[in-house]
Amino acid sequence: MDVLVVRHALALDRDEARAAGMLDRDRPLTKKGLTRMRRAARGLGKLIPNVSALVTSPLRRAVETAEVLRSQYEDVRQVETEALLPDREPGELAQFLADGTFDSPVLVIGHEPHLSRWVSWCLGGELLPLLDLRKGGACLVRFAGAPGARAGRLLWLLTPAIARRI
Repeated sequence: MDVLVVRHALALDRDEARAAGMLDRDRPLTKKGLTRMRRAARGLGKLIPNVSALVTSPLRRAVETAEVLRSQYEDVRQVETEALLPDREPGELAQFLADGTFDSPVLVIGHEPHLSRWVSWCLGGELLPLLDLRKGGACLVRFAGAPGARAGRLLWLLTPAIARRI
């Protein structure tokens, strides 16, 4: 199974949202974030032309990022899971993907530090992040079998700027 991991795009600043009385989970993408993610999505669509599903955190900024990415993939199902919330353990996402009826590749959209911890756990079995995904950044992890600790191999890592240039 190949898992395309994408961090959500640039969202409304946490302090600005709080000042406006908005909960963290409801922070939307900014206009700049949407524009940049649309360009990055075109690049990711060229690299990975088909995905079986978009699996996203239920937080608004991740769902909105998934909607932008969905424009690159026809008739793809979108699934929300709390296994992609920022405070979740890596094993929860691995189990969700292993239990699902997903064909390869699967695209997951979430948050930091969860995504970097998950990728690091899949590569080396440790929770210390080996990488740092910037907003709109992506990486591709390949698993010979089910996702799990020390079961993945990193195929590539892209900054958002590189994804936008593809």
